[in-house]
Amino acid sequence: MSEKTKEEIESDNDQLKEALGAFGSLDDSKLDALKKKIESKKMNRLDQSIKIGVIGVGQAGSRVAETFYKKGYSSCVINTSKQDLEFISVEEDRKLLLDGSLGGTGKDLDLGREIFDDSVSQIEEFLYPTINNQDMAYLCVSGGGGTGSSSVDTMISVLFGMGLPIGVIYILPKQTDDAKSKSNSIETLSRLAQMATENKISSLIVVDNAKIEQIYADLSQSKFWDVSNDAIVDPLVKFNSLTSKASRHTSLDPSDFAKIVSCGDCSIYGVIETSNIDEETGLAEAVIESLQDNMLAEGFDVSQTRVGGVIICADSKTLDEMPAININYCFHMISEQTKGASIFQGVYDDESCEGKVRIYTWFAGLGLPMKRIDTLKKESKALQDLQREKESSRGSQMSIDMGKDNTTKTTDEINRKIKKKTSSFGKLQRGKRTSSLIDKRRRR
Repeated sequence: MSEKTKEEIESDNDQLKEALGAFGSLDDSKLDALKKKIESKKMNRLDQSIKIGVIGVGQAGSRVAETFYKKGYSSCVINTSKQDLEFISVEEDRKLLLDGSLGGTGKDLDLGREIFDDSVSQIEEFLYPTINNQDMAYLCVSGGGGTGSSSVDTMISVLFGMGLPIGVIYILPKQTDDAKSKSNSIETLSRLAQMATENKISSLIVVDNAKIEQIYADLSQSKFWDVSNDAIVDPLVKFNSLTSKASRHTSLDPSDFAKIVSCGDCSIYGVIETSNIDEETGLAEAVIESLQDNMLAEGFDVSQTRVGGVIICADSKTLDEMPAININYCFHMISEQTKGASIFQGVYDDESCEGKVRIYTWFAGLGLPMKRIDTLKKESKALQDLQREKESSRGSQMSIDMGKDNTTKTTDEINRKIKKKTSSFGKLQRGKRTSSLIDKRRRR
């Protein structure tokens, strides 16, 4: 007997519901609860080398956590703004709104830190269902806002105290973001780097919205965030999923992946797709292009890589026909670019590639992206200088030159008030607010 289609199953369910209705109406809330249990079981069966619980803080971090959630990961979100939580598609009990402001932090890191410091017990209790029975926790935050950036000290401390290895997905601001966003991002990255040095963070993945803007420059604003969030999440999910599976070619096993995500310091990753599979050096050339154009952050020196991973995916027909030398050139080029780092390799059948080859790369153990940081500093300073210039010119922009100096203006104002009080009109006006002469005489 052939398997039923999704439409046939839904039709059967509707007929069953209608038949059961004859014996009494069905409780929709109970049906929803059953559906959630089914979805939960599906999530528990998700192919993962490492079971990861994901926490998104702030608007951007919550969107990334939401993308993980849609891919089956145990996820929750935290914010100081009720509006920013409203359209995040995770279960309501996986949303936490922290009180302490009008709504949001206005990019004020001190305000945000106070709110998180005052909410430690509440946060610990909230996180437990998401990270319970997980192998690792990933915190997703953006450096440009206020809530996400200001949360990192408290969140890392709480997660570290729960005993799980901690990864961070840290998002740098867009090219068009303001001076405060860029300044906040540098300060927060500095704090995260210190925590990585102290071995509180096992994996600090840096992605850059400015770079993602370049990669997906042709997308409309409405599509950009969904595509960019998927681009941030997909490489990690692919590595975690494929390394849990056997390969008839070369496997990158779970222990290999664990070494990548526990290497420490900074990590970057990316994916490139190529159809240039006939030339011997086609895949190698694609990798060179990927290192220059398709990694999700720039300013890193990949020669600093201590541990890395490369996964090549193609449909079975393509892999069966592709000469081994093509793949060997690719792996050799990566080894050369990383100066002989430990690079774990995997080759997997993926029928969705449809005649193309996808190459996923992950480089770990890197230093900070100093070139990008220097650019952010310069951009932030230039914008701050403009802001200071505007502030300094406020006085001249909000005053009218009456042709008098300050001393003359003060003297004229005093004389004007005295004259006004002694005028007949002034006496009549003041008479409305004081007792009349007749009243005073009666009180005598």
